[in-house]
Amino acid sequence: MSEDNLNPRKLVHLHVHSEYSLLDGAIRISDAIKKVKSQGHTALALTDHSNMFGAVEFYVKCKDAGLNPILGAEINWDGLPESQVVRKATGDSQAAAYHLVLLAKSTEGYKNLCRVVSSGYLRENPGEVSVAPAEKVRDNAGDVIALSSCLHGEFAYLVNSLMELSPNPLEELKAPTEPCEPVVTALNAHVQFMKEAFGDDYYIELIDNNLGLQRKVIPVLVEVAYHYGLPLVATADSHYLNPEDDEAHAVLTSVKNDLKQSHIAKRNKAAQFHLFSNEEMVDKYGRWAEALDNQSKIAEQCHVELTFGKYFLPKFEVDGIDNIDDALIQLSKEGLEERLVHLRKQYGPEFDAEAEKTYWDRLDFEIGIIIKMGFPGYFLIVQDFINWAKDHDIPVGPGRGSGAGSLIAYALKITDLDPLKFNLIFERFLNPERVSMPDFDVDFCQERRDEVIQYVTQKYGADNVAQITTFGKMKAKAALRDVGRVLELGYSKVDRIAKLIPNELDITLKDALEREPRIQEEAKKDEIIEKMVDLALKLEGMSRHTSVHAAGVVISEGGMDNYVPVYKSEDGALITQYEMKNAEKVGLVKFDFLGLKTLTVIQKAVKLIQKSKDPNFNIETIDIEAKPVYDLISTAASVGIFQLESSGMQALLSKLKPSRFEDIIAVVALFRPGPLGSGMVDDFIERKHGRQEIEYLHPALETILDDTYGIILYQEQVQKIAASLASYSLGEADLLRRAMGKKKPEEMAKQKVRFSTGCRENNVPEEIAEELFELMAKFAAYGFNKSHSAAYGLVSYQTAYLKTFYPEEFMAAIMTCDLDNTDKVIRYIEECRRMKFKIYPPDINRSKLEFDVPGPRSVGYGLEAIKGVGGASLEKMVRERDENGPYKSLTDLAKRINLQKVGKKTLELLAEAGAFDSFGSSRDAIKAAIPEMVKFSESHHSNESTGQVLLFADDDVEENMVDLAKFEEDIAQAGSSESRLEWLLKEKKNLGVFLSGHPMDLYPEDVKKFGQLQIKDIPKRVGSKDVNIVAFLTGTSERLTKTNKKMAYIHLEDETGSWEGVMFEKDLPEFFPEPNTVVVAKVNVAKSYDGTSISLKVDSLAPLQDVRREVTKRVEIQIGSQKDLNPTALNQKKATIGRLGTLLASHPGRTPLIVNLKYGRVQIKINPQIEGVDLCDDFYQSIKNMGTEDVQLQYF
Repeated sequence: MSEDNLNPRKLVHLHVHSEYSLLDGAIRISDAIKKVKSQGHTALALTDHSNMFGAVEFYVKCKDAGLNPILGAEINWDGLPESQVVRKATGDSQAAAYHLVLLAKSTEGYKNLCRVVSSGYLRENPGEVSVAPAEKVRDNAGDVIALSSCLHGEFAYLVNSLMELSPNPLEELKAPTEPCEPVVTALNAHVQFMKEAFGDDYYIELIDNNLGLQRKVIPVLVEVAYHYGLPLVATADSHYLNPEDDEAHAVLTSVKNDLKQSHIAKRNKAAQFHLFSNEEMVDKYGRWAEALDNQSKIAEQCHVELTFGKYFLPKFEVDGIDNIDDALIQLSKEGLEERLVHLRKQYGPEFDAEAEKTYWDRLDFEIGIIIKMGFPGYFLIVQDFINWAKDHDIPVGPGRGSGAGSLIAYALKITDLDPLKFNLIFERFLNPERVSMPDFDVDFCQERRDEVIQYVTQKYGADNVAQITTFGKMKAKAALRDVGRVLELGYSKVDRIAKLIPNELDITLKDALEREPRIQEEAKKDEIIEKMVDLALKLEGMSRHTSVHAAGVVISEGGMDNYVPVYKSEDGALITQYEMKNAEKVGLVKFDFLGLKTLTVIQKAVKLIQKSKDPNFNIETIDIEAKPVYDLISTAASVGIFQLESSGMQALLSKLKPSRFEDIIAVVALFRPGPLGSGMVDDFIERKHGRQEIEYLHPALETILDDTYGIILYQEQVQKIAASLASYSLGEADLLRRAMGKKKPEEMAKQKVRFSTGCRENNVPEEIAEELFELMAKFAAYGFNKSHSAAYGLVSYQTAYLKTFYPEEFMAAIMTCDLDNTDKVIRYIEECRRMKFKIYPPDINRSKLEFDVPGPRSVGYGLEAIKGVGGASLEKMVRERDENGPYKSLTDLAKRINLQKVGKKTLELLAEAGAFDSFGSSRDAIKAAIPEMVKFSESHHSNESTGQVLLFADDDVEENMVDLAKFEEDIAQAGSSESRLEWLLKEKKNLGVFLSGHPMDLYPEDVKKFGQLQIKDIPKRVGSKDVNIVAFLTGTSERLTKTNKKMAYIHLEDETGSWEGVMFEKDLPEFFPEPNTVVVAKVNVAKSYDGTSISLKVDSLAPLQDVRREVTKRVEIQIGSQKDLNPTALNQKKATIGRLGTLLASHPGRTPLIVNLKYGRVQIKINPQIEGVDLCDDFYQSIKNMGTEDVQLQYF
């Protein structure tokens, strides 16, 4: 072994799997770089399994660390037909795909690598594992080095096959015997293919992971390589960093393959798949000096230079215009003229020629910057797909982000907000002082967003449009759960530990251990829990799986895989292998196609309005200063209004009382943690209402800060102050704003000098300039993008307008858009009740699929909102009803619709939800009849019925010909076997709410005697203490506070609304009352700690029947009767008294009882058989069921 072999600068790891070999590699890129740097290496390769997910991150981090990044991948490929012959001959049933390591030598090689890695995903039937076609490997071999890979490589597979067939494999190469001839033929073909494709850049890989088969094969591999004149290279095939990470890696692969602890225990613990040290590398491969020398030889050939900051856009063609700049100019000017026609009408006489000139000047200014920066194509591409969407009746948002500050965007109809009217700044969006791509985030109707993406895909070609990958990480709780599942700890134990981790976004397991001592206490008590925590710490944060970015789409020209590697999602969509920032780094331009549900709500509401009230209604031409709208907002009746419906926002609205659109823009910017915690919001409110004087440090500030009452609220205001007082250009001022936001001391110091100098030149006193700079710096941290606030404020106003003037249509639309979100539907139903709307329950003979408006001040429950119901069969039922009239009965429904296709379960859910109540039978009777009706319907629609129908197919035909009319009569006359409470609970289970009644309707005496507060009145009773609420308990949920104290959330509901109360440790009962029972809660009503909402503190909670028993002194039952009863009535009265006697006898208790019979004007006292009664719910409801005319109950 020569000294030269020990030179670490000649050693390079060329076969390394990072965490991006998802659930197989366990090496973090940063850790690998740090380790090889410590070993003295000068280069490192990344060769993840069938992907290049981490390539850009790896490239950047290596460059930053002074390492040569070697970009590669270990692909699966088809291999050659001759090898498939060997597989068949040897009876090898394993999937015919082989490993091959590819390394890019240059930028051209990188592009070829991208194409090869992508090809396995792009083939017609890719299968579960990506396998690159052999011709793609051959055709894209330029400037690529190939390594033969592990025992799963084609070369190693064939050599091993030869060894199994012959004790003298080298002799077989010279003169093959008949059994070995196919293998030698395959080897010859393999070598020829590789030499033709890669020339001298094909290396036979020696990998020694301390596996017996490897060590047996390696010497023969070397000899066979020499036979063919192929060079050798030594690699480690590293999958984890250090030897001690072996078990964590085993857990990782077990997560991937759904294996358990037994698999880990059986693993080959001698196997070594870590990143070898220099000494290990030399020790394992020192006898083959060439294999070590070739590491550095390969590394020296690999020099990929990725170009960052250069952007690639597809060509955009405009008919009749050859030059893209000219196209932008023409379309922008045409668009602005069209906008001005509308603005002249909107703004009236004040919009004179001088005002109009400011628009044309601004347009020319923006055009100049966009052309100079080279972005006309970007604007034209965006306007094209937005205008296509508008032309196809797909709602598009008025704007989002800083793009709303561009007049060209307004002219091109990219945005729908006049930037000059609201003093929005173009340079906040596109800064000529800082070249970066413009970035329009575009909101589309959530239901039809995919149609726009499909349009773009068709326009530019399926190979040129891709969505962007994201990576799901093993976060703290997920890591614990994954490891716990593999270690077979049992769900409850793992869940208990996982729930100890604080519910904070992106909290790490390390932080959780420091903040929650009980995790460590549990680990100390139980070795297996300690092991779970230790392994989870090693795996936490690693990439677990891929998913697709919610909005990002990139568009290229000439094939996406010429720029980045790609794969396909399960639905066939093309996805970049680079996540968003890295895709942008290599030059792809991201277009954000966001789905905003509120746009769908607005469109649905508008269509309802146009259908029933005003066919010409246009949401885009509404008056944005309508006083009734601001009156509504100021009362905080903002449930359902975009951005304004949270309890904290409602509290702010009730204080601020917006009275103009500028206030809406402001409130969106104000309701954020920074402003709320700074005192700035209180100042804003006080100044708006004239209770605090507005002072300006300099007269020039008045025009800039007038809309915000002298407060710096928007980032654009910082820019304008710098421009006005210190002669910054707005582009320069944007750099100042950024510096202030980031608070970098060096940059701030430079800017302060620049600002002071500018102010001095404009005769601004030095002390004013200094104070103003500090004030700007303070508020820059809180400042919000006014362009975004204005654009989203417009959407907020539109929803408020609809709720004010068309509340029924608005509420129906918003519930339709959330019909799969029960919690939201419940909230909106409560809001409808607050507005005194009638809520029509689901009815197969009236309801639409979606929520609708049956009449004034009413909303109809949509059939598709019933849980578990939907699909084509339901749509067919509604269509048949609309075309041919209401269904008269269940049998009529069965005749007209094949109920077999609807399904028994769906029909039962409809029955439980009350959708068949119009048939006049009880719900449980209809539900009981459904199985036979389904049989009948199937027979009827199969032409098997003749006048009478066979319902019971298994019985004798002659004896079971059933008259349908008789069957229908039996259903109608069948009584209900369920109590009202039982079917109400089923109704709520299916609808999310009680519609046909409420459990509290069953307890009027209890509510009157024990209740002091209804839920709807809670906001009016702030400060009330020790008051009782009689309510329905829908559930409880226990939690731990930050100080490890127990607490619980108590979910209460009555017929007026619902509320979540909180109960602290000292008040918690030993056992909570059962959910879905009526309780008495003693509560205190107060403002929340931050004053933005109302809190309900529950001091005690008890079942109503327990309170009734404890508090009631006596109970009186009065039996009503007329003076002169006919014989029938007398018998009925006797029966009532008899039933009452039986009921009392079955409920003996401690509450004294008096029973009176009212006979005309005379009361006759009846002595019951018992002295006291048990006032349990069963007794109470049984009395109620006897009828209030016959029996009345009173408490004392």
